[in-house]
Amino acid sequence: MVLGYRKRLTLTYLLVILSALVLIGVYLTRAIQGYFIARLDDEMEAKTFLVSELVRQGLEEERDVTAMDALTDRIGREIGLRVTVISPSGVVLGDSEEEPRTMENHATRPEVLESLKTGTGMAVRYSTTLGARLRYVAMPVTSADGDRVVGFVRLAIPLSEVDQLVSIIRRFILHASAVAALTAVALSVLLARNVGSPLRDMADAAREIARGDFGRKIRVASRDELGQLGDAFNYMAAELEHNITELSERKNRMETILAAMADGVIAVDPSGRILLVNRAACEMLGISEERARGRYVLEAVRNHDLAESLESARRGEADTREIRLRSPRQAYVGVLSAPIFEKEKDSMEGAVAVLHDVTELRRLEQIRTDFVSNVSHELRTPVTSIKGFVDTLLDGAMEDRETLRRFLGIISHETDRLTQIISDLLELSRLESKGTGMRKNPVSLRAVVDAALGIVHDKAQQRDIDITVDIDPAFPPVAADEALLVQVFVNLLDNAVKYTPEGGHVRVSACRVDGATRVDVSDTGIGIGPEHLPRIFERFYRIDKARSRQLGGTGLGLSIVKHIVERHGGQVSVASVPGEGSTFSFTLPDA
Repeated sequence: MVLGYRKRLTLTYLLVILSALVLIGVYLTRAIQGYFIARLDDEMEAKTFLVSELVRQGLEEERDVTAMDALTDRIGREIGLRVTVISPSGVVLGDSEEEPRTMENHATRPEVLESLKTGTGMAVRYSTTLGARLRYVAMPVTSADGDRVVGFVRLAIPLSEVDQLVSIIRRFILHASAVAALTAVALSVLLARNVGSPLRDMADAAREIARGDFGRKIRVASRDELGQLGDAFNYMAAELEHNITELSERKNRMETILAAMADGVIAVDPSGRILLVNRAACEMLGISEERARGRYVLEAVRNHDLAESLESARRGEADTREIRLRSPRQAYVGVLSAPIFEKEKDSMEGAVAVLHDVTELRRLEQIRTDFVSNVSHELRTPVTSIKGFVDTLLDGAMEDRETLRRFLGIISHETDRLTQIISDLLELSRLESKGTGMRKNPVSLRAVVDAALGIVHDKAQQRDIDITVDIDPAFPPVAADEALLVQVFVNLLDNAVKYTPEGGHVRVSACRVDGATRVDVSDTGIGIGPEHLPRIFERFYRIDKARSRQLGGTGLGLSIVKHIVERHGGQVSVASVPGEGSTFSFTLPDA
């Protein structure tokens, strides 16, 4: 069992006080006992001298035993002590307690022998006559002229009387010690409470501070060391609250910044274990913060390039590289790793890597490269054709009127195709420009389709293709730029007419789906293979390049459709079965 500070302090006070009381009691008992015995010896010595004066005359006159014994009895009754008168030869002449004739010779008694040497002899001895321990004081009796010793006087007192007196003194000391001990207990408890209560308050306050409650203060009732300790504790609590609040605010700001960053951040300690990883990095690398923290980079990410970049930074070398991720998705990520130095300690505390997703940048670069290549190829074909026919004509072919007319027709056709490609490129560029605005107004869907039909009607009629419009004139209007929406229908209807065999059928319909308008343009044409569907809306993508060029296609019509629909907030899709036809669909928001 663990004792509290107050109990231990109380017990310490009690132990000290009780030890002092015991020592004082023992010392006082012995001192008082010695004092009373010394007083008793002095008193007995004085009485022995007086008795010797009383019996000197009888000893000088050598009275008989009977007379001396009677004198001894009378003196003993008067002073209350045992009185013994002894002759110089040791014969007992009188005794106040016993019959002298029956007593043995006392010449060799220690007190008698000592009195001859020092004038007063003392001894403590068990008396066989009385059956008790007695204290003896003996003194020689000299003659009136002092020339010779005429006898000895000895007084005796039972030690039981001394022991009884000492016992009384001891009981008094014990009672006084008991009262002092009780007083000490009360004072010890009071002192321990006065000292322990502030300490207990400090302990309670420390526990509350550890739980995050910094409002607890220590009541300072004195200006002694405990009061100064209480003041220091309150100051420490205030400073701790201020520092923790500041650290918490910094931590929250840092977490907010890291969480809001589009770039990923990974920090590792000097051993290479992950200390911090933000949300963007978790999404980029396909990991969770809880499982990644505390693990090595290769354990959490399993990407050697990223691990090597951070390893270089941990060696104190900044590292920049581009890595390829295969999980959770194919992506390209730029990594900038740098060491973390502690300025105060002048030591390296780890490394940090910033991850920037450059997948879209790489995709755009590839699209730009493909676009330049495709544009170059698309422009080169008609230009080369025109150049060839012009050179042929200049070499003399223009003299033949029929050849001249045929070549000029081909040149005109290629020029129209070149003009259409440039026009579509400019239109696509305009649509992709964020600065280009649109004028959205409520537009009648049936009126837009009719306007588009007016443009493609002749081509459809030449190929004997029937176009059906299944849209009620009262169909709810849509929010759109009318000119752009007409272009969407023109491109889709033109495509449907081009790739539908003669005598085929094209159908335009519209319906309401999930709060928006869905438009379908279906045909009974040649259809599109499933391998081509994901790329059908890419710029310059053609299924049959030769036939597309023959029919006058630029490869940009469907890409323009996609951009216009997406600029309106809609989506475009296609479904097709080879040999049966295709259905191009797009959605538009309501007006």
